[in-house]
Amino acid sequence: MTDSSYSGRQPNRTSYVKLFYGSNTGNYTTWVNTQYNSSNVLAPVNQKTNVYVYKDLIVGGSILNPSDSILKNNIEEISLNTANTLLDAIPKQYTFKKDTENNIHYGFIAQELEQIAPNLVNEIETPIDGKIKSVNYIEIIPLLLLKIKDLQNQIDDLKLKTDTNK
Repeated sequence: MTDSSYSGRQPNRTSYVKLFYGSNTGNYTTWVNTQYNSSNVLAPVNQKTNVYVYKDLIVGGSILNPSDSILKNNIEEISLNTANTLLDAIPKQYTFKKDTENNIHYGFIAQELEQIAPNLVNEIETPIDGKIKSVNYIEIIPLLLLKIKDLQNQIDDLKLKTDTNK
């Protein structure tokens, strides 16, 4: 007896396994969609494989980065000098060579940023462009916040001096 919902075919028991191009091997990588504590997880079978999205990545919800203290070692406050290094970065506007729509983007040139903040730049291998440098823009946020707090303290000090001189 066959399952009528499959018109006599065997049901697809591997629909949760997908193939994506993997950057470490230059071959397709198997991904598994599974569940963990009621959350869907899409993970490469080889956990050392990078994920490369060639076009825009659109997320209907939030993008969350794990940040729990139980995951971290060597926790230290960022020095203001580290945040100040970003002042030497020169933001650019540009288009991507392969973007036929010539959309304007804003950011940094990885090679330039690497000279002043090497921890924010990584070299990755992509299936389309080979080895390229990438910028971790999310990790710029804490540096910017530290600098904003420093500038706010300077503004507050100047206001206090101005009010005192009146």
